[in-house]
Amino acid sequence: MKIKNSPYNLRESLGYLKRNTFGPVSKNQGLVRYAPKSFELNPNIDSKVRVGFIGDIMDMAGYDLSLDAGVKEFFNDCDFLVGNFEATITTASGAYMAQRHKPQILDVLADLFDPQKTCLSLANNHSGDFGYDVWVESKRQIEARGFQVFGTAETPFLDIREDLRLTGCTWWSNQPCDYIAMSDGVMEHVNPERFNLLYPHWGYELELYPRPVTIDVGAQWFAHFDVIIGHHSHTPQPIAVVTTDEQDSVGRLVAYGLGDFCIWEKLAHYLYGQVLKIEIGKTANGVRQIGKVDWQFSTCRQKSETEWVTEIVDVFPYLKQEPLV
Repeated sequence: MKIKNSPYNLRESLGYLKRNTFGPVSKNQGLVRYAPKSFELNPNIDSKVRVGFIGDIMDMAGYDLSLDAGVKEFFNDCDFLVGNFEATITTASGAYMAQRHKPQILDVLADLFDPQKTCLSLANNHSGDFGYDVWVESKRQIEARGFQVFGTAETPFLDIREDLRLTGCTWWSNQPCDYIAMSDGVMEHVNPERFNLLYPHWGYELELYPRPVTIDVGAQWFAHFDVIIGHHSHTPQPIAVVTTDEQDSVGRLVAYGLGDFCIWEKLAHYLYGQVLKIEIGKTANGVRQIGKVDWQFSTCRQKSETEWVTEIVDVFPYLKQEPLV
């Protein structure tokens, strides 16, 4: 039985409420491990393009948001930026836990990166919070500022270059919603002539490590997609190199959950995320692969009575035992 205003059944909803109260859990630790914060997945990559990723762009509860200079500097050498636009631009009333943005969030994102090269996914569990008409008006405002939108039923993917396809999808929706891209149809959007990046809203909230079911689905998706950068966890999860079988000598990059890029919250365990950038290019034999990978933890903290700021930090305090390089 699905619980009203929640994507989950009763058991999962109770588990989420427990984690929400007491903080994220370390269950499933050891199934995957964090990759170093800077490394080369494949050496000798040529004709490089750099794509940056942020996680959930969440409700700021009426506060203004600013970005520390270090966040902007991190993405300075990128050609594209990808983020999950979790809330809806509206002042309308909505269901319990509905997520709202005010238009100022678009000013912040435009200051972070060129809107025409910023790709915002609307495939998440909160796109249905206010119904179709309000969602359409929010989408119109985003696109009017020049941002590229994907992860919708109408536009599930973007060909950001002739050789790169970016696809969005979601496992979850809090409300009945047929205008966002769901994960059950995601294979239809793979183009074998392109490097396929998947940006899914998947997994489970406030868990520091992915469950086996998430790892298994990722392995299945890797039969079709070249990289998976996930969101929805509301806390950082491993950015990892995995092999899908014994013959997969190259290894694949998967970010199980980038956490929250920005959020207003009294509960400190919601206030962390990750910023990530990857190089994509061709090997000597012309195969597109990931080269250099860089990532950092981030946090969103209150700066003044009216403003919060997102900044890069060295440490994620809820990660107690994982050795990071």
